Amino acid sequence: MELKLSKKRKPLKAITRRPTPRQVVTNGIIHQLGLLRDPSYKVERYRYCTEIEDGEPVRKKRLVKSPPRKWYFEADGKWYLEVRYGSSYVLEIEPGCPSIECGNTQEDVITVLEHLLDMVENGDLDDQINTLKEKAKRREKA
Repeated sequence: MELKLSKKRKPLKAITRRPTPRQVVTNGIIHQLGLLRDPSYKVERYRYCTEIEDGEPVRKKRLVKSPPRKWYFEADGKWYLEVRYGSSYVLEIEPGCPSIECGNTQEDVITVLEHLLDMVENGDLDDQINTLKEKAKRREKA
């Protein structure tokens, strides 16, 4: 019997479970829609905490529920929206314009978020999202 050799390697778990940049923004929009429709909406996340076991500090991974940070805000009687990549980076659809004016009610914010969700899923914002992904990469330790 002859063996059929391959150069294929088993993918690492860290690579296979990491969401794509488009999925990061899509998930954020879905969480914002959930928060607008239900003020008690919570997202499950893992948090690490240090506990003392047998006199030694041990880091534990805990599943906690917490509300997502709001991307929308009210100013001058109008509602505005900042689309984010992760928690720190604001997605500018056009350079120099970090927010979107939605309207006078939170329903207008929902309408804009639904439209943005369609845009992201169709790939209309891929260039802006990929730019932010590069900006958000963690620096390698020297």
